[in-house]
Amino acid sequence: MTSKIYLDNNATTPLDGRVKTAISEALDLWANPSSNNENASKAAQAILEARGHLAKMFNVENDGVVFTSGGTESNNWVIEGSIRIARKVNQIEIPHIVTTNIEHPSILEPLKRREEDGEIAVTYVAVNPSTGFVTTESILDALTPSTCLVTVMLANNETGVLQPVSDIFHSIRETFKEKSPFLHSDVAQAAGKIHVDVKSLGADAVTVVGHKFYGPRNGALIFNPEGIRVPPMLLGGNQESGWRSGTENTPIIVGLGEAARIYNENSENIEKVLRYNRDHFEQLLVKYLQNSHLIHFHESPRLPNTSSVAFLNYPSHGCDLLEKCKTFNASTGAACHKNECSPILKACGVPFETASKTLRISFGRMTKVAEIETVVEEIVQLCSPVEGNENKDRVDALLLSQ
Repeated sequence: MTSKIYLDNNATTPLDGRVKTAISEALDLWANPSSNNENASKAAQAILEARGHLAKMFNVENDGVVFTSGGTESNNWVIEGSIRIARKVNQIEIPHIVTTNIEHPSILEPLKRREEDGEIAVTYVAVNPSTGFVTTESILDALTPSTCLVTVMLANNETGVLQPVSDIFHSIRETFKEKSPFLHSDVAQAAGKIHVDVKSLGADAVTVVGHKFYGPRNGALIFNPEGIRVPPMLLGGNQESGWRSGTENTPIIVGLGEAARIYNENSENIEKVLRYNRDHFEQLLVKYLQNSHLIHFHESPRLPNTSSVAFLNYPSHGCDLLEKCKTFNASTGAACHKNECSPILKACGVPFETASKTLRISFGRMTKVAEIETVVEEIVQLCSPVEGNENKDRVDALLLSQ
């Protein structure tokens, strides 16, 4: 059986073959990197090299890279650390945090629980329903003297819309100077698709996740050498220079470093390929479906690989459309239930009727033009069922003319 075309790369990417090889070879580096022997030194050196590749990818110093188990740990660490600083250092009884209403659950859920327990106050800034991103002014207006953390994702995982993080963070620093709250961005969806420079972004730290750019399922919290740090969350054996205790998972860290190395060597071409594929897909939809589809926030700055599309004439919901698709895998961005739609699209002000018919198409580095055309052909057939074979013949002829 022929495997389906994979267009769900924002959920996870497959391991790059070179990453898989690097992990496999690093399995021989079984010694504890903290030990004092020859085998341990080899493992420690491999970790150091991986750290260097991540540092180069995000324009920080080597000691700014702290390996973690993934994005959830990194995001929770930032939240807990910021609250701890506010209480212990700044003597703020009820710390205040500013975020957006479209963040990943690993930001929103820990904030909501602490808020419900009366530990913190949170302002969830809404995105502009016309653009899909928050404004700098709306974030600045939400700040109070008790604000200890501002966390704004760089790219939304469903809409692909890029948030104006650099402008937000630099404006905060300019306004509050040395009293600026901790500035954090979850860049999990952006890393490996567009260039992310932590210094230019103005963040104190960013969250990185390996399996979003062809690496393993681990991650890192990347600290800006010009910024401040939150205190460690995991205490123990003083690994990662005391910033994150726990014996290092050498093969997986090596794999993450290899994924970063691959991106560093091909970044410009990677973004070019992703953007071409997305644009080609959207141009074909305009040709064949005309006004019967809607590309969410297509005029806003977006990730080069992401297209969030509502198929307006489809008679049922997006999950049903995906179930009928035989050629490809994608996502709706929400649980597949008839009476539900993406909470992210809802937060962006997209009406239920439109959101419920939406698919998230996220292209990968290996996606081929011919695959995109196959996918469009099937979507057009499913969204224009009345025309049947006549519609298929029309689409085939149009594709052949490309």
